[in-house]
Amino acid sequence: MGKTDADKSKARWTFNTEIDPPVQRVPELVMLGSDELRKAAPLYEHQHPGCYEFVFIERGKASWELEGNLFETYAGDLFHSRPGEKHSGGFNAIEPCKFWWLIIEAPHRHAWLGLPPEETRLISDAIERLLRVKQIGLFAVQSFQKLKDAISSESPLRSVAVRSALLDTLLALIQSGARTDTIAHDLLHHYDALIARMEREPEWRPNVDELAMTAGVSSSHFYRTFQAYTGEAPTAFSERLRVKEACRQLTDTEHSVTDIAYRLGYASSQHFATVFKRFIGCTPSQWRVSGSARDNSSRSRG
Repeated sequence: MGKTDADKSKARWTFNTEIDPPVQRVPELVMLGSDELRKAAPLYEHQHPGCYEFVFIERGKASWELEGNLFETYAGDLFHSRPGEKHSGGFNAIEPCKFWWLIIEAPHRHAWLGLPPEETRLISDAIERLLRVKQIGLFAVQSFQKLKDAISSESPLRSVAVRSALLDTLLALIQSGARTDTIAHDLLHHYDALIARMEREPEWRPNVDELAMTAGVSSSHFYRTFQAYTGEAPTAFSERLRVKEACRQLTDTEHSVTDIAYRLGYASSQHFATVFKRFIGCTPSQWRVSGSARDNSSRSRG
């Protein structure tokens, strides 16, 4: 993650081998950080030769620019850049959000993270197949926190703990969704259909019992398997889709905030604003203003 001009706050934490002593016997770890931005912060074009950067959004929303393309990320989303790729915040800024970033050497050295060559190759292939933006769910927060705790430890086994936590974090990033092999195929088809309907009808607000009945399974089994499949609980997943649609309507239409709230099934504009701010980090009105500013910036650059 490139340096920003924003003042550091108590919410910001970083481990950076350009400043901090590297973890002994874990040279692959270059940087780990977390931050919670209350207001947009500059992030200009930069690159990491020989390294991957992973950015995970814990809360809110942020956009990223890479090779002329703009990528939007929301809570539970992972964005990554490959070694040497120039990238920046969307329009050179990071929106208010809570996020983690991890910079590691690309898997190439002998005994990378202490792994045999075949396992190193498998991890390298998995990273290469990653989508630029991938919804991995909020389980990854635990892995990032575990890695942060290991780095902050003063234990004689610190390097072992960091290496283990780093592998755990990488697996959380590249293997999310892999647990679906324990979910019946016909159930996965039901879930895909339900997700498609949630996207098509964001105002639809079924409870877990209704969703489970639609899928033909018990509520407890539905909750557990849906969360394993998507990385989020059913209500959080549908709420995130609803907020994503709200972002689109705030940007692409002239409907009032109140109209959008009712269109999406919120009981009041106040409730809508509360939910929206929890996911995005700002109010719907603030989002609309910032969207107009981004559009104007894009046109001036064009």
